[in-house]
Amino acid sequence: MIQLVALKALAGFNYVRVDQVVAISAIEPTKCTVIMTGGITVPCSEPAKDVIAKLEAASQGKQE
Repeated sequence: MIQLVALKALAGFNYVRVDQVVAISAIEPTKCTVIMTGGITVPCSEPAKDVIAKLEAASQGKQE
């Protein structure tokens, strides 16, 4: 089954596959960008540390 993580967007949510994330770019204290395979960028309206925690938890099989 595909593992998706919900990340807050400017209006709603983005659902990201954990195994496709390459990097997280911290732009502002309350915003970041998720960089995925293929160069796709996903803007998020939550801090990078929160996004990283969600992705790490999902990759270890934990649900938030």
